[in-house]
Amino acid sequence: MAVRNRSEELRRTIGAGLAAFQSWMAEQFVPESPRVDWRILARTFLKVGATGFGGGVAVIAQIRRLTVHQRRWLSDEEFLDAVSLAQSLPGANAVNAISYIGLKLAGIRGALISVASFILPSFLIMIGLTIAHTQFAELTDAKRIFLGFNAAVVGLIAATTVRLGKTAVQQQWHLELGFVVAFLLIFTQTTVLEVVLLSGITGYIIRSYKSRRRQRIRQEIRKERQTKARTRIAGEQARQRAAEMIKEEMEGESEKADRPLTAPSRSAEAPPSSHKDSLEPRAGKSGVTGKLHSLDVSGLLLIVPLLTWPVLSKMVTVWQLVTIFLRVGTITFGGGFVMIPQIETDVCEVYRWMDHRTFADGMAFGQITPGPVLITATFIGFKVAGVVGAVMATLAAFLPSFVMSVVAGSSLDRFRTNFQVQAFLGGVAPAVVGMLAAAGVSLARSGLGTPDSYAVATLAFLLMLRARLNPVVIILLCGALQWAISRGLTQGLIGWLGV
Repeated sequence: MAVRNRSEELRRTIGAGLAAFQSWMAEQFVPESPRVDWRILARTFLKVGATGFGGGVAVIAQIRRLTVHQRRWLSDEEFLDAVSLAQSLPGANAVNAISYIGLKLAGIRGALISVASFILPSFLIMIGLTIAHTQFAELTDAKRIFLGFNAAVVGLIAATTVRLGKTAVQQQWHLELGFVVAFLLIFTQTTVLEVVLLSGITGYIIRSYKSRRRQRIRQEIRKERQTKARTRIAGEQARQRAAEMIKEEMEGESEKADRPLTAPSRSAEAPPSSHKDSLEPRAGKSGVTGKLHSLDVSGLLLIVPLLTWPVLSKMVTVWQLVTIFLRVGTITFGGGFVMIPQIETDVCEVYRWMDHRTFADGMAFGQITPGPVLITATFIGFKVAGVVGAVMATLAAFLPSFVMSVVAGSSLDRFRTNFQVQAFLGGVAPAVVGMLAAAGVSLARSGLGTPDSYAVATLAFLLMLRARLNPVVIILLCGALQWAISRGLTQGLIGWLGV
């Protein structure tokens, strides 16, 4: 009877919790007083998605100009909250920031519509580029241009690694961790997930050690101050007692009352401890047996698999794509470049859906399209399973970071002050530098193969560091330069200049 009552109480508690969660979701999805209508959000971020060339930093600057200065939806402090949250979570920084902004302005529906509007233009452009790649990839001139694109992306990753290293590597252990991560990803079979977990645990251990050390130092300082204070008080009390004794002797008192040197100690009785009876639930076993009656449908069982095999095969392939990009979207700290080695291993070596050169072309397309680099998931999904594969791979790539942005954005203060989360991220941040270096090496191995292409990659690296040009412009220039080098036009130009 007691067990039944506890079960009913547990069911009521779970039911109340689910009801509270449903009401919270309803309030968040359609807030009573949204600050901005969802249609305006859709138009705004559709425009950002169509014109957001230049990578995450350029897109975030464009979002700030629209939401803070032009439309005045957010204050500078609120936008900084969006950027800091975006950098702390996995996934594309621009998508994370847009998720938080949409949540802030119009609830969960605003976040969903804002992210979908931002991704839609690059998704459609990537579909068109993938179809064009299928038609023209075997042409000689197209191969030369794509080779230049790949070289430019390698230079872009190298420049990003250098820039991020200046800000993320602040201590000696940051540098050592970055080197270890790069070594593991380049020369061993370690996955990015394992590297992220290792880096986060390392950061947590170091932060915990430093925190305990600071706490010990503070305790020692506090004890020293308390000792000094007690010594000073004891000295004052001794001087006061000596003055009283001298005064009594001068007044000629014959008898002196005994005075205790220390105050009587008072002992407090500890309240009796209370004991609570514990009731351990007894688990019983109940077995229910039943009998199943089947019909003889062996002929049907032979025909149905033959008819449904193409559909089942495609469903299995789509599911494999979804699992790959769900994992990618969950652990992609530092942008889409970080996951290049892991995606390339799964797509080109484990499942053998495409060769390394085609994969490198897809990464280049992810750079010349507006929006996030992870839109390469659309390229891979379309190549493997058509439109359905493109849609499902894209959703899987961006869904984890969207969910985490909404959850963390709903309780931003708690997320910021959580020691465990911040310590884990403190270890992942410097490891991103090593992951970017490993991504550049992986893409250079698969996308480059000639001395000319390495020279173009070096040029792209220098332009990214020194020249204030849009990365898309640099990629297009490198494609044209690689085509000209392959056709021998640069040698004629050099001879004409007399160099």
